[in-house]
Amino acid sequence: MKKMTRIEALDFVIENLADTINMNGGEADPDFPKLNEVKSVLEGMRGQLRKEQGAPKKPTPRQQENAVLQNDILVALSAGGHLTVSELISNVPSLHGLTPQRVSALMRLLKLDNKVDKEVVKGKTLFFLI
Repeated sequence: MKKMTRIEALDFVIENLADTINMNGGEADPDFPKLNEVKSVLEGMRGQLRKEQGAPKKPTPRQQENAVLQNDILVALSAGGHLTVSELISNVPSLHGLTPQRVSALMRLLKLDNKVDKEVVKGKTLFFLI
């Protein structure tokens, strides 16, 4: 089952609130005199959420660092041909000090972006440019 988003939840509540108000001829239920006010506040919240969703997100410092590292990897692969993660760590100065797991994660992202591909030869994974 798909998890409900905040906007979907607000849509559901606003729709059901509108049904409640409409059942009373457009007037708020006497037991709940502030239904129209609640509805307008919820609609404002929904509008704010939609506005936040549409805004472009600024990349985090880690994402910015990863972009630089990925670029360095692509430069190394363009010169070196087929390289393993260990060879990349030793050949690319900006990768010194990074764990093989971190570099493998960067390589996976590059593979998902169709910038590199990999092949396994005798148990070693070699990465190369597409």
